[in-house]
Amino acid sequence: MTTHLRTVLYGLWLVLLVGTSLALCYGLIGLDDATGILLAPNTFATPDWIMRKVARRLTNNCVFAGNVMRDYDDDYKQKGVKVGDTVTLRLPQRYQATVGAVMNATPLNDQTVTLSITDQTNIGFEYDSWSATLEVDDYMERYGNPAVDQLINNIDFTGLQRMYRAVAKSVGTPGTVPTTNNVYGLAKTKLVEAAVPRPYKAILTADMHTQLSNANTSLFNPSQQISAFFRNGQIEGKALGINEYYEDENAATHTVGTLGGTPLVNGAGQTGASIAADGATASITNYFRLGDVIQFASVEDLNPQSYQSTNRDKDFVVTSNVNSTAAGVLTIPISPSIVTSGPFQNCDNGPGDNDAITTFGTVSGSAATVTRQGLVYHKEAFALVMADLILPRGLWVSERISNAKLGISVRMMKDTDIINDLHPCRLDTAHGWGAIRQDLACRLCS
Repeated sequence: MTTHLRTVLYGLWLVLLVGTSLALCYGLIGLDDATGILLAPNTFATPDWIMRKVARRLTNNCVFAGNVMRDYDDDYKQKGVKVGDTVTLRLPQRYQATVGAVMNATPLNDQTVTLSITDQTNIGFEYDSWSATLEVDDYMERYGNPAVDQLINNIDFTGLQRMYRAVAKSVGTPGTVPTTNNVYGLAKTKLVEAAVPRPYKAILTADMHTQLSNANTSLFNPSQQISAFFRNGQIEGKALGINEYYEDENAATHTVGTLGGTPLVNGAGQTGASIAADGATASITNYFRLGDVIQFASVEDLNPQSYQSTNRDKDFVVTSNVNSTAAGVLTIPISPSIVTSGPFQNCDNGPGDNDAITTFGTVSGSAATVTRQGLVYHKEAFALVMADLILPRGLWVSERISNAKLGISVRMMKDTDIINDLHPCRLDTAHGWGAIRQDLACRLCS
């Protein structure tokens, strides 16, 4: 037998042996059964389907995140984004009308805010090959859905925790759940006085929601709607000038500053984003806290269209923690800045020397009070962006669902640890919040 013939016969014998072995193995492990360890890749054979299910769950369960501006997502669709990426947003112009035939041009002055991707949030878990024999629905129910719910909660939570601190308008008494229509109605009134367009939305704590619904059954008609919020706790329909009410226990908790003494404006004619004051109790740490709302005795709010006073003290929010000096002196950073003339005028005049400074409407009555913070707002007050995270290659699964209409971007990565027979999986989101027009919102103290 020639060498060439021996080589051919050996090759045929080897093919036969391997084929028989493979056939035996196929029979042993049941490749064509509905179960078996090889179903791990089958489970993820349709990752797009799984990710669409994730997106639907995110969209259907977002409360605050689902009721804010989402129009800026496309600015971050860049084939991958990094934490810290920022876009600058231009706010609407404001003009002053001139009476008479002679034109008086208003200088164009672009007002901008920035919106940044600040958070990458992930949920990771592992399972073995035995767990991978579950059906896809069971897999999502046991592992995927709880992970998605936690991501949803994180997005909602970070938004409510951060956005309330940027809002100056405030109603209610810290530490007291509002039980009458007056407080909720006053939030609407402040928005109307500020020429905030409708419709308005409300984010309430469970306590606020319960008090409002129990006190106003006659407002939420017809009777079918009344029975609805006894069944499921959801206020349905318009009432008190607010179009939509939502219950969200991610509503932030704020602790009012330590306060003390009798704080007074120190010097007349002050404008801008910082006010000098004295008369405070000496050497107090966190005399004011970031997010405190203060008023100056002689400063009233304006309607931004008519420039007419509302005859109501203007609210300002403290933008960082403030300590009093040994002499009881304070330098208070505030928002909005005090503007007393021009197209961006926002108050009737600046504070006078020795104007009393109140916090949430009192000199020191709210000191160190813990208060939940609801919101009544127009959706353009706040913005949420979700960005496309990069997709690493070389993994078992590296998929992303990004839907501009839904405003959702979620990445899923999955790989295999063959040493330990484990399959690590993670879901990631990258998002950022911005109070792009805080003047379109009002806080509800509870």
